[in-house]
This record gives sequence, C-alpha cells and structure tokens, in this order.
Amino acid sequence: MSSESKEAVQARKKSNLAFTFMSLEPERREAMAVFYDFCRIADDIADEPGRTDDQKRAELDAWRKEIESCYRVDGVPIKLMAEMKPVIDRYGVEKADLLAIIDGVSMDIGGARFASFEHLRRYCYGVASAVGLVSIKIFGCTHPRTPEFAETLGYALQFTNILRDVVEDKVKMGRVYLPQDELAALEVSEDDLANPAANPACQKLFRLCYYRCKHFFNKARRLLPDSERQNLKAALVMGAFYEEILEKIAAGGFALTVERTRLSKPQKLRLLWRTLREAKRPGRPRSLPGRAAVLGGGVAGITAALELGLEGFTPHLYEARTYLGGRAHSLTDAATGLTIDNGQHIVMGCYTGFLKLAELLGITDKLERQPSMRVPYVSPGGRWSELAAQPLPAPFNLLAGLFKFSELNTADRLAILRMGLVMRLEAVPADDETAAHWLRRHGQTAGSVRALWEPFCVAALNEPTSTASARLLHETLRRSLFGKSDAADIIVSKVGLSELFEPETSLFLNSIGGSLSLSSKIARVEVAEDRETGIQRVTAVETPRGERIEAELFVSALPWTALRSLLPEGSRLRDHLAAIPSAPIMGIHLVTDRPLYDNGADFVGLLDSPVHWVFDRTHTLPPEYAGKHLYAVISSTAQAWLDMKSDEIVTLLRTELEKFFPAATEMQIARSLVYKSRDATFAAQPATEPHRPGPKASPWSNFLLAGDYTATGLPATLESAALSGFAVSAALDG
Repeated sequence: MSSESKEAVQARKKSNLAFTFMSLEPERREAMAVFYDFCRIADDIADEPGRTDDQKRAELDAWRKEIESCYRVDGVPIKLMAEMKPVIDRYGVEKADLLAIIDGVSMDIGGARFASFEHLRRYCYGVASAVGLVSIKIFGCTHPRTPEFAETLGYALQFTNILRDVVEDKVKMGRVYLPQDELAALEVSEDDLANPAANPACQKLFRLCYYRCKHFFNKARRLLPDSERQNLKAALVMGAFYEEILEKIAAGGFALTVERTRLSKPQKLRLLWRTLREAKRPGRPRSLPGRAAVLGGGVAGITAALELGLEGFTPHLYEARTYLGGRAHSLTDAATGLTIDNGQHIVMGCYTGFLKLAELLGITDKLERQPSMRVPYVSPGGRWSELAAQPLPAPFNLLAGLFKFSELNTADRLAILRMGLVMRLEAVPADDETAAHWLRRHGQTAGSVRALWEPFCVAALNEPTSTASARLLHETLRRSLFGKSDAADIIVSKVGLSELFEPETSLFLNSIGGSLSLSSKIARVEVAEDRETGIQRVTAVETPRGERIEAELFVSALPWTALRSLLPEGSRLRDHLAAIPSAPIMGIHLVTDRPLYDNGADFVGLLDSPVHWVFDRTHTLPPEYAGKHLYAVISSTAQAWLDMKSDEIVTLLRTELEKFFPAATEMQIARSLVYKSRDATFAAQPATEPHRPGPKASPWSNFLLAGDYTATGLPATLESAALSGFAVSAALDG
C-alpha cells in the first residue's frame, strides 16, 4: 500500500479530511490515515484511465484476497494490506465492511448506471456507509446504535457528494450517479446534466436530491447516541462540512456547473470550532426515526409525509382513492372523458405553508399567480365592478383599491377604514362571537358587509357571517387583506388538482425508501399496551382486504368524519370529532356553446346570489372541444341545494346566471355535471373551535393527527391543511 500512499496523502491534505483528522488523538489519527489510503487506492484503481476494465477487476480481486488473508491464521504473507493489518487487529475492523468497500468501488467499473434509488443506495453503502462502519471502530464507539448512525451519515455524505459533482462527473468522467427512473420521470436526459441550465427540469431533479440528502442528515442526527458525541467528533465535523456545502448549493438556486461548490478555509475552521464545541454538550432529546404510516393523501397527508421524510423518518403514504388531493381533487366525467376539479380551490399569497410545500416539491410552475389582487364582481343586471389592490405598500394598496370599488359608497369605505384600524390594533374577537356581531360592533355598514365582508367570509370560511366564527374571520383577514402587500394575491392551479402533486410526491417519497399506495383504505386500527409503561400504542392498521400495515409512527390525515369510525367508543377524541359539524359546497361544471362574458376575467364573484363564483376553465379543454367553453360554478354554504336533483339544480342555476350574464339567455349547455360535497369543510362556527384537536390529541402515543379540521387557528383551507402537516413534524420531539 505504501507505494501509492504518497499520492493518497497529498489528496488527503487537500480534502475535508485534513480538518476532520485534526479532532482525533494522534494514534487514531494515524490509523484513520492508513485506512484513508486504503480507500483512496481502491477508488483510484476503479477510476484509473490507463487500465482496462478486466485489469481493474483483477486488481480489486487481489485486494479482496488480501482482505481475506488478514482474517486467516494460516500464516499466508500479507503484502498489499501490510499497513492496514495492524489497524484491523487493534480496532477490530470487520472483514465484511472492508469487502463492501471493494464491492462499492467495483461498481464504478464500466460506467455503471443505477436504475433506482435502492440500486444507488447499495453503491453508496459500499463507498460511504461501509467506510463509516470501519471508522467508528477506529473512533472507539461501542453504543449499539452507532453502526446505524454511521451507515446513515455515510448515505448523507455520499448523496451530497453526488449532487455537488453531478455536472463534473458527467462532463469529465461520463458518469451519472442518479437513479434512471428519477431522470425519466422528470424528463431529464443524461446529456442535460452536462449543462443543467438548458433544462429547467434539472432544478426539480436537484431539489429532489437535496431532499434525499436532508433526510439522511436528519436521520443521522436522530440516531446519534449522546454518549458517543465525543468519540464521533471527526464524523460530526465531516457531516457539518458536507451539510454546509449542501445548503450552499440550495442557496445558489441549484445552479450547478462543472466547478464544484466548495468551502473556504475560514468557513471550515468556523464549522470545526462550532462542531467541536457542540459535541461537548448533550444533544436535545429526539424521537428515534423509523417507518411512518401516513393515512390520507390530501394536502395535510402529503405535507406530513414529506416533512416526516425530511425529519429522518421513512414515510409511507396511504390514500383510499386512486388519486391524491383529498377533498381537493380532479375527477373524470364518464360521459365526456373530461378531467375536471371537484371544486375551484384558491390559494392566496398569505398561504405560506401551502407555498412552502409547493416550493419543496418544485411544483410552483404548475401554479399561476396574479401580479396583484384583482377580484371582479358582477351584480344582478350585469353590472361589473372590481376590487383591485393598487401598487402601494400595505395597507394603502388595499385602501386605495377600496376607493375605486364601485359597489361601495363613502359611508361603506369609511367603515372599512375603521375596521382596518381595528385590525391594526389587534382587537381580537371573543371566542363565542359570530362574525356578524363582531362586524356590527365595529360599525360596519350594510353595504360594506354585502360587497366585501360577506363574500369574503363565505369564500374563506364556507359559512355566512351570521353563524361564522369571528375569531377565524379575524385571523384570515389579518393574514390576507390586512397582511403584506402580496398576501391577498390570488393563485390558482394551471393543471387539474390531482395532477398538481404528482408525480412529484411519489418521486420524493420513493427517493428516500418511502412509498405512495393508492386504493388503500384504512378499515381498522390495531392497538396494544406496553407492558412496562402501560401506555397504549398503535401497532398496525388494516385495510378492508386484510392487509396489515406496521409502523413505528402513524399519522391520521383522514377527514374527521372518517377518523371518527376508527376510534374506540367513548374516547374523548371521538366525542370531540362527533361535535364538529360539516358544511357543504356544491360545484356545477358547464360545457357551453358560447362564453358567459367576454371581458377575459378568469373568475368573477356574484353579489346577492346563492351562486358565489364562476370560474372560466375553458383553457383546460382538449383540442377536440374547440369552440366550446367550460365553466366551474361554485356555491358555498350549499345546504339549500343538497336535496335537489341535478336537473333541477341546472335549471335553477341557468335562471340565476341569466340575472347576471345577458349571454346566458341564448347559451346552450352541451354538458352539465353537478358535484355535491356534504362534508366539504367543517362548520367554521364559534361552537366548533373547542372541539378541534391538536396533533397529539389521540388516545395513542404514536398516533398523531393532521387535517384542516385540527387546531390550526384557520378555517378549512388548503393552508390549514398544509400547516397541520407541518404541526405533525413539530410535535415529534415535543
């Protein structure tokens, strides 16, 4: 080994190892230097351009035989491993780990490709995790959890290395260390990796790689035994270096080039000092990672699963339907084959949780954002008006827009200005106060309620002001209309709601060994009591087919109406869920022969009508529908419509539309589809709030709750659903 170790020593001096070795005692430092030389030589054999593939395999086979000889007692002379043999004997290095390293570097021969994450993980185990398993022997670690920590940190380091070098590997070596199925799913070719800027999909791919790296870094943190922090300080320093490189890549917008992202010497010294200082302190208590079963594939379940993945758990997401989205999904009209959304779900600029989820998945390109808030309205008789924010700082952007909103008179505008002052002074309504009472208490006029507060309350809370919770309306207004200048921007999906989260969700879950299972309804929860603590825990859930799903952690992101039936009779949570009433929404989809209006508005609100919104979805029609128009008509608080037949609803709807749109009188309806959702949202009333549970309100210690109905402080919106998923992650270690 000594004949080639001079080059290895020089390489080591230039690498991050020079800093990490500084934290070791002299004897262990020397042993690690010898081991590093062994790893470098094996790697160089696989990379040597002057040898044929057969020659490389033969040389590595010779090293395998030498490793075998080190563990035999028959006196066979040891040549190649002469320097490594004392390290093996002194520190009890396992033969299997050294052989795994040789197997790993052997996979580089011949320009191997990796079909899937699991295939790539096997490679990373050899070239990184097995290195960690040898290293912890030299470090003197004895805790039984340390090997899993070393394996996991090895994955984190190697996956970061792969992301950092992805362009260089392709350009200089012709190698691709990314799963082929991920490239195919995101429509990235191997040639694109030589110049990622030419294909925007590369950034999505790199985000996926970042997510994978963070999963393993955070999993390693959870596995780190407190008693081994001092012994593992060299590994912790190396982890700190690579995680800093990873964050530097992300901060640069994943704009990777052939030039590696590097840390300066001052940055390395700062990280070295910080990590060694932290290693002397006890770590904060963390839940051990494991398999997590997330039940329900709506926004709450998707968010919870992805966040658990980031936190180091291995998430498996189960959805009863054949598509994701939960109550925000697409469906196919059997008569026409058209894919339409069950309702028109709007995102606002203040939906920080939902937008964080979209950013994580890299799906913001599937969303369309208004440059600023513009909400058109139409009154009976066809009179149009518009509430539009002006290009001014908040709150003047909205106030200026109010003075141009023709549905308001001077008294209405002054009343709204007064409410703006109330909001600024943080005058929070009483817990049991209705929105109508709160608005009256602060001098809101009938005109301001009709044109602004009532439409907003019905849209955001699915509840009229007469019965809506003032607390929820206040919080929604505080974040949106009275928030930052872009907080009230309206954002809609450019694709069907079920397409919004796929294939990205399944790709992200699969990228860390998790999964997405559709058509997987949960029928039963299996519970057992811990004999030592007496605490009840969920051990498994079952599907109607009898499939048993085991996990260490379970998250219910099911609707509260579905979860209720899974809970034991008499449980406190079941009683609370039974006390949460539902509120319906109805959507009517119309294919027409002519437009309802011709001013180009994407949507319009209807004042003084049981029909609240009309969305123009014509742009989603396939080419064979040229000349046709598609509208989604939404009625919130739709109790009055629920017991009507579809034909009756369409007849009444047409009569209603004719009051607002003159073109409706001549319009021919080629196809109509009525979608009623009785349990679209929980009823956002004052009496409901005390019954909304937190994430840890279940009777079982390892069964957490997510969903827009949980105690997020918001009504049943996409934002509430997303925030509940983040709350699950926050509750892990609380």
